[in-house]
Amino acid sequence: MLRRLFSVLFLFVLVVPAFCDEGGPPTLAVGAAAPDFCLPGIDGQNHCLKDYAASKVLVLAFTCNHCPTAQLYEGRIKQLAEDYRARGVTLLAIEPNNPAAVRLDEMGYTDVGDSFEDMKTRAKFRGFDYPYLYDGETQSVSKAYGPTATPHLFVSPFTRFFPCYLRSDSLPPSMRSAHARPEPFQPLF
Repeated sequence: MLRRLFSVLFLFVLVVPAFCDEGGPPTLAVGAAAPDFCLPGIDGQNHCLKDYAASKVLVLAFTCNHCPTAQLYEGRIKQLAEDYRARGVTLLAIEPNNPAAVRLDEMGYTDVGDSFEDMKTRAKFRGFDYPYLYDGETQSVSKAYGPTATPHLFVSPFTRFFPCYLRSDSLPPSMRSAHARPEPFQPLF
């Protein structure tokens, strides 16, 4: 009986992860070259990586409308863009989600979804003053960069990326990451 139980558990441990693991693309390695892209923005323009070659530092913030965590960070990301704009930092927000893939139970904490039209509504409501780009149709840029959750920021000095962890000042200290930096771009200057 015990042997049979172990056999079933062994089979469960080997087989179930193969069916349950959503996996996903790997996250862009530290120091990797920035994958090229061209994406539509809510401003009606296409935005390409090459358009920002003159920026000292480029920040790609993969974020979305429906996620409560992403909503929590919206103010912090907006403040970072404002605080560092004069120092040559350009921030682009990228919506990585296909709105058809968002489950109904994920919509319980939001007033908008992740469609291109919802992005316009959210950006106007929050007063985003940086480009907000849509990758939801193909998710090709998201697959190339591999964000693991929203928000996920990639910071690039000279077209090379390294991870950047943010913290939200509205979180209690016990919930803040030990690796978070209140001034995440400071080492670049």
